[in-house]
Amino acid sequence: MKAASQTQPGRSRLTRLAMTRLLAGGPETCERLEQEAVVAMKKADWNVARKSLHLRLKMRCAPTPQERAQIERILKLIDGAEEKGIGPQP
Repeated sequence: MKAASQTQPGRSRLTRLAMTRLLAGGPETCERLEQEAVVAMKKADWNVARKSLHLRLKMRCAPTPQERAQIERILKLIDGAEEKGIGPQP
């Protein structure tokens, strides 16, 4: 049990490092996150889509006001679809 608790902080540091690198990414990273969100929306995988769009909003390469408004609108649509029970087909 002690070994598991000792490896958790190491994973946490790696996760923080990866997140820092992701958020500092350039236009290619922005595009990759946006494409990941589109694929997730097509699959009705709302959690992945929402996560990708929230990460895109936090990136150093900030979206333009128009892009930000569009992302916020998409997030609201995702919330609405989820409330209606629209989800992935089995």
